[in-house]
Amino acid sequence: MKRRISLILSFTCAIISFASDFDEVLNTVVKNNLTQRYSTLSDEAKIEGLKGENQLEAPELGFDHVWGAGSVGNKLSLSLSQSFDWPGVYAARRKAIETSSTAMQYLREATLLDTRMEARLLLIDLIYTKQRINIVSDMADGMATLADNYKKAMEDGSETRLDYNKAVIEKISVDKELETLRVEYEGQVASLEVMNGGKDVAALLDKLGTDYPELPMSAFVPDINMLRERDPEYAAAMASVDAAASVVRVERLSRYPGFSLGYNYEYEMGDIFNGFSFSVTLPFLSRKHKVKAATFEMEAAKVDAEMKLTARASEFNSLYRQAQVLRRFLDRYEEVVKDDSNLKLLRKALDGGQINFLTYLQEVNFFLSAHKDYLDTLYQYHQTLGRLSRYN
Repeated sequence: MKRRISLILSFTCAIISFASDFDEVLNTVVKNNLTQRYSTLSDEAKIEGLKGENQLEAPELGFDHVWGAGSVGNKLSLSLSQSFDWPGVYAARRKAIETSSTAMQYLREATLLDTRMEARLLLIDLIYTKQRINIVSDMADGMATLADNYKKAMEDGSETRLDYNKAVIEKISVDKELETLRVEYEGQVASLEVMNGGKDVAALLDKLGTDYPELPMSAFVPDINMLRERDPEYAAAMASVDAAASVVRVERLSRYPGFSLGYNYEYEMGDIFNGFSFSVTLPFLSRKHKVKAATFEMEAAKVDAEMKLTARASEFNSLYRQAQVLRRFLDRYEEVVKDDSNLKLLRKALDGGQINFLTYLQEVNFFLSAHKDYLDTLYQYHQTLGRLSRYN
């Protein structure tokens, strides 16, 4: 299991050559996040607790003072004893603590991957919202100019009040949508600040920009062998199997006798007695079921490891198929949506009197809706790739 340690470090080194502004922002947020620090401190507390349970019992000090009747005299006794388990138990417990510590390390790495993916998806959300703000903002500027033109035309009698009112209403509608998007963006920025350990994110947002990171789908072809090597949750589950096996050994050794050694001092009727005491604890009957329970825990840990691997493989296969479908739709969209001449031609037709204002709004909304659908699909595609890039 030692070869699996520091999985995150090896993945990070493997993708340095593909670093981008997006990666730099992501790395900064993950570095500043407090989740990993909390997990480390919590695990250290648990390990110290386990180590505390593997210590010798505290020595027991006894004192008796008995008064005799009449001239018999008094009796005084003093004893000091130390109990301990079968010697091999302590080594077995140390081994169990080591394997438990390894499992906890892998779980911390899994938590780090979760944090990294959560931050990645949030950054993708921010890019998506900024893209929508940009397109609606351009639309709002165009409607503002159009409303001003219609107002002047209404005042000189070349346009009706009805067309001017339509322009104002449409401008209000676009402004409302723009304001809603800005509020949504502010909420996402607040979430990013929380993930960034409470630190200001203005500089990070400037560096993030409005473009998604370039992530070729060929880098995410599902491979169960890759999952076995890279998934910390699977590694943690396998380490839990080792830990459970160590616990089985502890429980088996704990069935062997325990001992107690002591020193006794007694004073009675002027005579002094010194000696040693020795006792044996026989736990083999009382710990029988604990051995069975630990064995079942070990078998359950094996099944859990395979379940985690199967579930992760199924998740990645599903995500990859979804990404393939979305990519095909994007290829079809991009042929027409990226052509920005549509709105210019419509405005030219409106200004030239070839179409009326109502037709212009209908056509603009059609192309605007198509562009929004494209942005939605692009967002879903990069969200899917973001989940597939869990180990990057």
